[in-house]
Amino acid sequence: MANAIKLKAGEAKTVNFHITKGGVDVADATLTFEVKVKAKDTSPVLSKADTDFNKDDKANGNYTLNFEVDDTKGLVAKTYVSELKTVITADTDVDKSYDIPFIVERAVIKEA
Repeated sequence: MANAIKLKAGEAKTVNFHITKGGVDVADATLTFEVKVKAKDTSPVLSKADTDFNKDDKANGNYTLNFEVDDTKGLVAKTYVSELKTVITADTDVDKSYDIPFIVERAVIKEA
């Protein structure tokens, strides 16, 4: 299991991912990230597209993803399920997929 992603409701945060695939070049992989209440849900409560990832260090398998204040502002404090999908070849197959607990904690000080 991957480490959990934890942030407060309405918090901006950068999350780092290190992605490798046994000697296969993943530098040009297409990445997507979704957060759902339950894994079987069809609609995510939060999603990030490939263009949302910072890939400046992709040659070394390092990627970052920024969560903005508005991404989690309306989410209820609880544990969600999130998934990072990696498509290495330009087809419809997901070459790698990780389920990651996505924990939203209540904010003590709420923004106006």
